[in-house]
Amino acid sequence: MKTLKKYIKHVMRFCFITFLMFFSCFNRLSAEEINWIAVAKTNNETQFIDLKSLKYNNNGLLTVMTKYNELNQEDEKIINSNPYLLAIDCENRLFSKLPVDGEIRQVKDWIEPFDNKLIKITIVNTCSY
Repeated sequence: MKTLKKYIKHVMRFCFITFLMFFSCFNRLSAEEINWIAVAKTNNETQFIDLKSLKYNNNGLLTVMTKYNELNQEDEKIINSNPYLLAIDCENRLFSKLPVDGEIRQVKDWIEPFDNKLIKITIVNTCSY
C-alpha cells in the first residue's frame, strides 16, 4: 500500500513539473512583445512601426506592421488605436493598407498620400530603414 502511494505521489509530481515546464515555455513564445517605434506624428495622431516586421520583396516593395494612435489633444490620452499591415512602394511613394495577416500580393490598388501628412512622413521614415 505504501509503495502505491509513493508511486502515485511521484507520478503526480512528474505531471505537475511537466505541466509547469510546458506552459512556461509556451508563455514565452506567445508573449513576444512588439517594440513600437514612432515614425510620424501630427497634432493628434501618431504612427508607429514594428522594426522586426519590416520585409522587402523581390520587387523592392516593403511591408511593415504599423499602429495608428489617435490622441486627445488636451490630455494626450489614446482615443483610438488601430494596428494594420502597411504595404509601401518606396520608389513611387505609394501605400496600401492591408489586414494584419495580409500579404503584399493582396494589394489591389496603390494609394498616393495627397493630403495625408502622417502617411507621407511614415512612408519616408519607414523607407529609410
